[in-house]
Amino acid sequence: MGRTSFLFVTQYHVSRATGGAEQQCWLLATEFARRGYDVHYASEMNRLPHPNLVEGVELHGLPEDPPWWTGNRLPLRQLMDKLRPDVVYNKVFNIYAGHAMLEAPPHAATVWAAAASGDGLVWRYLAEAWTIHPPVGFLKRLPEVLYTRFVALKGVRKASLVLAQHRAQQEQFRRIGIESVILRNSHPPVGQTEVQTHEGTPTVLWVGSMKRWKRPELFIELARRCEDLPATFLMIGKIWDMHYRAPIEKTGLEVKNFRYGGFVPVREVQKYFCEAHVFISTSVSEGFPNTFVHAWARGVPVVSLDVDPDNLLEEHGLGVKVSSLDRMEAEVRSLVADPERRRTIGTRARSFAIREFDLEANVDRLEGLLADRGVKLRAE
Repeated sequence: MGRTSFLFVTQYHVSRATGGAEQQCWLLATEFARRGYDVHYASEMNRLPHPNLVEGVELHGLPEDPPWWTGNRLPLRQLMDKLRPDVVYNKVFNIYAGHAMLEAPPHAATVWAAAASGDGLVWRYLAEAWTIHPPVGFLKRLPEVLYTRFVALKGVRKASLVLAQHRAQQEQFRRIGIESVILRNSHPPVGQTEVQTHEGTPTVLWVGSMKRWKRPELFIELARRCEDLPATFLMIGKIWDMHYRAPIEKTGLEVKNFRYGGFVPVREVQKYFCEAHVFISTSVSEGFPNTFVHAWARGVPVVSLDVDPDNLLEEHGLGVKVSSLDRMEAEVRSLVADPERRRTIGTRARSFAIREFDLEANVDRLEGLLADRGVKLRAE
C-alpha cells in the first residue's frame, strides 16, 4: 500500500499570508513531509514555483481572488478527486473550512483547527465585526460574511476531528454541539543563540495587523508615555485600516524611541522576536496568539492587555496580564528597569514553551488522534 496522503487547505500559502494560521498549517505540513508522508498544500496561488515541491510538500495553486460565493469550491473538488487524500486539514473559520471538510473524499479523515476566538461562532463573529468595522463597510459585506461563515460552520460540524486552542474555546464549541480536543499551536525548536539574554538596550515589541480589534493605538500611546525610557518601542505589521497610518507616522516623528518597521512577511518576523526584551499584546481577543509562543520560545516576557488564554500568563508566571493602559505602563517600566526580572520570567517562559508547544510532540499527538479515528498511517 502507498503512503498516507495529507492535503492542507488554506486561502493563502505562507509566502502570501499576513497571519499566523497559515504558518501553523505550513509547519505541520513540513513536519509530516519530513516524517515520510505524502503531503500536499492547496491555496490561492496563480504562479507556482518550479518545481512546485517545497520542503517536501507539493504545492497546488487555486485561482486567486475567486468570487466569494464560490470560494474555489469546484477547483478544490477537482483537486480532491485527483489526489484522493487520506487526511484533509484546514485552519481558520472561512469558506475554505467549509469546502475542505465538505468536498473531502468519503474515506478521508477531516481535521479543522480553530484559530481566532470567534471561530465557529457565527453570531459572535458578527457582533465583534460590528464593533471593529465602519457601519457602511460592515453592512456592505454582511451577505458575504453570513454566507461564508455558515458554509464554514457546516463544514466544521462534519469534521472528523476539531482542534481547540484552549479550554474556554473548547467549552464554546461544546455549547453549540461540537466536541473538540485541545491541541495548542506548534513551534519548531529555537536554538540557544536565538534566546534573549536581556542584555543591552531593551526593545519593547508589538507585532500584528493594524486592525481595530488589535488596538495598535494603545501601543502608540504606550510609547508616547514611555518616551523617557532608555528603550526602543518597535511596531511591526501591515496597515490594513488606513486611519492608523497618520498616527504612526506622527509618532515616528515626535517620539524619539518609537520605530515602525512596516510589514514583515510571516516567515521573516521571527528575527524581531529574537531582538525583543518585552512583548506587548493589546488585542481585544485572540484564539491563542502565535506571538505569545514566539516570545516565550525565545525567553521574552509577555505583557498583555485583557488576553490570557487558560490564564497561562498568571498561573505559570510567563509575563503579566493587565486590565488598563496605566497598569501596562507600570509593568513595562518595571521590566525595562530590571533585566534580572526579565531574565527570570524569560527562562520560565522558554521552559514552558519547549514543554507545551514543541512541533514534533504536537505532530506525535496528532498522529495518535488520527489513528484513533481509523487512519492507517504509512510513511516511507
